[in-house]
Amino acid sequence: MIVKTEGFVLKNKKYGESDSLLTIFTRKLGKINAIAKGARRPKSTLIAGVQPFCYSEFILYKGKSLYTVTQCESKEIFYKLREDVKKLSYAAYLVELVEAVTNEGQTNNRLFNLLGTTLYLLTKSDIEMNTIIRGFELNYLNYCGFKPELYCCVNCTKTESPQWRFSPSEGGVLCNTCFTVDPYAMNISEITLRLAKYLQAKDIKEIQKLKISDFLNEALKKLLKQSILVHINKYDFKSMDLADKL
Repeated sequence: MIVKTEGFVLKNKKYGESDSLLTIFTRKLGKINAIAKGARRPKSTLIAGVQPFCYSEFILYKGKSLYTVTQCESKEIFYKLREDVKKLSYAAYLVELVEAVTNEGQTNNRLFNLLGTTLYLLTKSDIEMNTIIRGFELNYLNYCGFKPELYCCVNCTKTESPQWRFSPSEGGVLCNTCFTVDPYAMNISEITLRLAKYLQAKDIKEIQKLKISDFLNEALKKLLKQSILVHINKYDFKSMDLADKL
């Protein structure tokens, strides 16, 4: 079986002397593993389109256990990400998130488009990186089926409360009369809640220049990180740890 599809290269590992083992998030097939034969040779016609983060058009042959890349044409290599260590680390974090939740045969066009748009935005110089990453995380949870409920109590559906807490395990906010549902629910201020609602409702391109304070960024980051840990079941994001240190 031969398939033609667009895809983002999530990983590129050495395989044998001159081949590459790729993990690709494709539009038509979901996440797949594929061999790019001879891709590590300097004169390979595949070399440009199989680098990490590359958005390429692939022609793939389906073998017994792996796909083989027969042709590859790079559409966008996101070169500017490689010129900035912090942006590169954030891009690697996005890729880690996508790889953690995607599977072969399960397509997700909204997540596919979100990844492409966010990688493109990260190449720009006049953006607010923290805002973009928080916006990505909120949309990511939404597109993976774990959209946080921010507008009413997830236990009793009450829409007003003098105080709210956020429960990653319950999937959203709890009103003051339902705090006992999750004793480990996290405090969330009114302004952090408003920011989360705003970012959740906006297309990521609309918030690319929105500046948020370090305090608010850290508060929202902590809540979203716990949500991702609970629902995606991935506990080690080395790329984000590196970006935070830069």
